[in-house]
Amino acid sequence: MRGTLFKFELKKLFCTKINILAVTGSAAILLFLVLSSVYEAGPISREPAAALNGRVIDGQLMEELEPALKAENGVTVLQLAEGYEEYAPLLNMMMPVTGDEFDFSRFQGMGFYELRRQRIQQRMEKEGLTEAEKAYWEALEARVSKPFVYHFHSGPATLLKSFQALGFFILLLSAVGLSGVYARETADKMNQLLLCSRYGRKELYLIKFAAGIVWILAAAVLEFAALLIPLWAIYGMKGMGEMLQLVKPLSMLPYSIGQMLAVCVIIFLMAAVLFAAVTMLLSVITQNAAAITCGLLAYLIIDLFAQAPDRMRFLQAVWSLRPNAILMNTGFVNYRLIHLAGRYYMNYQAAPVIYTMIIIAALLAGRRQYRRLQVGK
Repeated sequence: MRGTLFKFELKKLFCTKINILAVTGSAAILLFLVLSSVYEAGPISREPAAALNGRVIDGQLMEELEPALKAENGVTVLQLAEGYEEYAPLLNMMMPVTGDEFDFSRFQGMGFYELRRQRIQQRMEKEGLTEAEKAYWEALEARVSKPFVYHFHSGPATLLKSFQALGFFILLLSAVGLSGVYARETADKMNQLLLCSRYGRKELYLIKFAAGIVWILAAAVLEFAALLIPLWAIYGMKGMGEMLQLVKPLSMLPYSIGQMLAVCVIIFLMAAVLFAAVTMLLSVITQNAAAITCGLLAYLIIDLFAQAPDRMRFLQAVWSLRPNAILMNTGFVNYRLIHLAGRYYMNYQAAPVIYTMIIIAALLAGRRQYRRLQVGK
């Protein structure tokens, strides 16, 4: 009987028209965004990137770049002169370090890496890092190979940068698809009939919760596939083993693009379960699907635009743990550390533990609230 109920709850989630439209629509939008970005950047990106494969980013390369750049009002800017388009992938990689202006006199020899070090130190000072935190990062930075060597990495790099969109869409899917899991029966005037039935007690609560988790994970896999498949077909996944600094040059993590992709996939799937658990908890508490959807959309807007002040260490550390802060790759260049039990952790290291605790708390709190609704407890 419990298996039949579980299948029935799954059928409701997978076959509801609004859920089908939400999942297929979001997948279609993600696919459109990928194809649009490839169409804009793709025609000249693959061949120049392949031609630059294996180039060391050093003083010799800087000398080659000097005549390729445009000068405006006596200032050299990062805009390629006609006929030098093949350097575009390198300039796109260097821009987070150099900014829009390109002062060639600063890039002789290892000048690029000295400027990168200065930018990192400036950000550390702005965030108010302690000497112990700085020492932690310096130990990691010592493991980053220099000079950087450019290799083609468009496929995995584009996928890594796309996780921000995945995080927003999975939150929207939770708001649309799971807000009525426990509230729908109240709206249909069926809640008391279910709650006084044999399996309407703790069994039904756990069955609905499990069905919601299965649905959101299936939706997450579909959304991820909507990005992975076209990128794999267009660019391939060559470059997984290349250094993260080719995508995030200000990062001090001595890891590869592929390793950070694995981190993002884990955080993304855990975020899907987290959003689902919180949404279903709110569904039990409020018994109002519309209110939950509006509340989660309000959170999404806050997530997009709100920032914690740099000097408010605790608030910034907490704010950096939210899923979209990690999925938008800011976790890889976020130098604020979380200090627990005498050790330092980066936000993407602490996040899985925090998410697991919240999911368990949501499950238990929802179960307690669900029992309060029952007839003949």
